[in-house]
Amino acid sequence: MPATAQRIRLALWQRSKTRARQRYGFDIEAGDALDRARALVAGDPGNAELHLLLASVLATRGEPALAESEARQALDLAPRLARARTTLATLLVQRGEKDEGLREARNAAALDMEDPTILFNLGLAEWVNGERKTARAAFSRAAEILDKENRPAGADERPRWWRRIRRRG
Repeated sequence: MPATAQRIRLALWQRSKTRARQRYGFDIEAGDALDRARALVAGDPGNAELHLLLASVLATRGEPALAESEARQALDLAPRLARARTTLATLLVQRGEKDEGLREARNAAALDMEDPTILFNLGLAEWVNGERKTARAAFSRAAEILDKENRPAGADERPRWWRRIRRRG
């Protein structure tokens, strides 16, 4: 895996966990996360986002078959939910279904080219399928978006050398 992908892997995982915690009030790795996610789904079984949450919890617990089932349920409810497609893609690639995983990863990216997690997962699927150049491009784009998200508000986006030239002139 390219250095760019290795550099952003943990940051993306932390980002996903933080967003889930903010949205649902618990960490997807918490001891009671599975019970809490199942309770949320039971309370609103038509909510694709909740099925996706449950898929994420199941995947972190080493239950890929159940996670895949929940990701597919999320897609049945919301076929254009890019995060469900990328989750399914990752699960398929891990299971060895490289072609189907790549197809789902590309579908997810076609739906949302601005989500760094989707681009990272596309890069993984491309990499596993031997498409190294395409994978590197996806990893690089994911890193750019993630860096931009983490840039302090008001920070100059131009390179340092540009700012030095502007001060002199």
